[in-house]
Parts: sequence; C-alpha cells; structure tokens
Amino acid sequence: MQENKRGNILLESGTNEIEIMQFTVDDNLYGINVAKVREIMMSVPVKAMPHAHPAVEGIFKPRDVVLTVVDLPFYLTGQHSKPNPKDLFIVTNFNKMYIAFRVHTVVGISRISWTDIQKPDKTVSGGEEGVATGIAQCEGQLVTVLDFERIVAEIAPETTIQISEIEKRGRVRSVAVRCWWRRTRSCCRV
Repeated sequence: MQENKRGNILLESGTNEIEIMQFTVDDNLYGINVAKVREIMMSVPVKAMPHAHPAVEGIFKPRDVVLTVVDLPFYLTGQHSKPNPKDLFIVTNFNKMYIAFRVHTVVGISRISWTDIQKPDKTVSGGEEGVATGIAQCEGQLVTVLDFERIVAEIAPETTIQISEIEKRGRVRSVAVRCWWRRTRSCCRV
C-alpha cells in the first residue's frame, strides 16, 4: 500500500475496498463515495436563483468558483425546512461539475469491502427511478448510499448526456465519414 505525506494509508487499486462518508439528513444515515467529495464546509447563506428546480437552494461563491447548492433534505423528503446554521455543505466533484449538497451532520468515514454493500431491492430503492445505489454496513449501522449523479441528472437533465444526443452524434459521424469517403474516392480516380 502507498502512504501519503501525512502517513495515512491510501486505498490501493485492486483491494476491493471503498471509503464511504456517512452523513445525516433528518436523523437518517446516508453515504457517499469519498472519491466524489472535494470538501466539507459550514453552510453559508446562498443566493436564490429564479426558475431553478425546487431542490436547488441557490448559489454561493466560497472562493473563485460559483457553486450550486442542492437542498438534499428537501430533495429526499419533499418538505421544506429552515436551513440551520449548523448544517454542512458536502462539496462534490463528478462529471466535471462542483455541486454542494446541504446535509445536517457528517458522521465520519468508513473503509469497507465492496461485499459489504448490497443492492437495495425495488421496494426500498424505488426501482429504476430510485436514488439509493446500495445499502452499506458501516460499523454496525446500515447506511443508504445515494446516487448523486442521478440526483443531479433529475434536477438538471441538461447536465447529462442524453441517449438521443448519442444517437444523433453517431449518425452525424457516419454521414461525415461517408462524405469524406466519397470525396476521397472521386479525387483519386484516374
């Protein structure tokens, strides 16, 4: 295994382990893959944005980057609550986007084996539309691991690649190749 400068052991590829950061929303325990977390920060007031998805609380600029804040308690429960100054923002980084998610507390980080994560059945996860990707056993507690990419895709579908766009690009590319081939053949004829 490798060690970083602080002496902490880093995860080595091929060890079949994952680090899950546990946090709470309304006393329910949830988790996120640590690899998607950029930082944890105290919540701050945010600027509301007109015509945004109801789960988008607003934006703020902690340093040089404007971040969107998703009200995860509202997203998960459908009920608005007044933000608590003790709430935290989990700033994530995935799909080339930085997004902050409001949570109530951060419990800690557990390193577990992938075998300690079970796929939730459709009664728990909501089937294909659910946002629970797994149920992890962390230090004797059941932790619902959320699919943050799916949450963002639901809030802002334009941030994800759509199947129709892939099909369109595939057709455009095949048409371009055929045109190039025809031009090449016609210019090379003797």
